[in-house]
Amino acid sequence: MTATAKRAHTVARDLLSLTRSGEADLLATTLVSIASATRRGPALDDVVGRLVDTFSLAAKDRRRSLRIGEPFTLRLRDHAGMTVRPDRLEPGVAAIVRAIAASVRDDRDTCADQIGRACENADLDQRIRVLAHCVVWTSDLLSTDTTAYPPVLSCLKVSPDNSP
Repeated sequence: MTATAKRAHTVARDLLSLTRSGEADLLATTLVSIASATRRGPALDDVVGRLVDTFSLAAKDRRRSLRIGEPFTLRLRDHAGMTVRPDRLEPGVAAIVRAIAASVRDDRDTCADQIGRACENADLDQRIRVLAHCVVWTSDLLSTDTTAYPPVLSCLKVSPDNSP
């Protein structure tokens, strides 16, 4: 593992720990720091990539109980519990959904492309939302019943332009 990969792994692990421990202020500060383009440390796409990999590995573990050939499925819901289609999400968050699906399918090129799309936005708020979704989704998946399938992911915000 390269030094950059090790740092991204450590940062991703720390974000998940902060999420689980309820350290909201420190978590918020850390999210802003990572999403900022002028900070030191691993790049946003490296940390997001590590979180996507962690999510994917956990999802694959759950999927082992399925029949061979059964498709991988994610359920997305909004804050009210209503189902949300990926195309109704902000583009960066939708790209993360596609990156997760590609990672579960072991399609590394598509996964990397989608992570790049999610992290390329210059708007800090959108970069934070991408990172926050990755952290929340990964934390939720790791902390829920390991036999629950398919994973249900709560979206922190559906773009007003894309509401149903």
